[in-house]
Amino acid sequence: MNHQAFYRLGNSAFTLLDLLTALGLFAAMAAIAIPNLAAQLPTYRLNAAARQVQSELHRIKSQAVANNTNFRVVFLNPSLYRIERMSGSYQPIGADKALPDGIIYGNGSAADISYTPRGTSNSQTIKLCNSRREGKSVIVFGGTGRIRVVSDPC
Repeated sequence: MNHQAFYRLGNSAFTLLDLLTALGLFAAMAAIAIPNLAAQLPTYRLNAAARQVQSELHRIKSQAVANNTNFRVVFLNPSLYRIERMSGSYQPIGADKALPDGIIYGNGSAADISYTPRGTSNSQTIKLCNSRREGKSVIVFGGTGRIRVVSDPC
């Protein structure tokens, strides 16, 4: 079967040259994209850590109201924290939790934040920093227990 007859019959396939060309283009695009993605990882991790802390604070605020007891977050060095519940004295609930890799508390530590059964808390700011000296502050407003995340360089 000659080459022209092969295509006239509607039988077509990728040649080795087509596959190698596509593979070369894919490798070139990957070589450009991967360093850019790797450079953004510290920022992604910082944002994830801020959302994680904010989410935990919202959760324990709700638990304090629902269970009619005090809860608190104890921030341990350098990037661990634990949730505690008042039961005569504060008792840990579950294991210690870690922030994403490369994220630390801004001053090396952070003050504990507690919530009352009314949903109020003590006013505190938790500063989170990454290796690129970018930062986020998780601000807790005492009277209302409201939580806000803002960008704040380290």
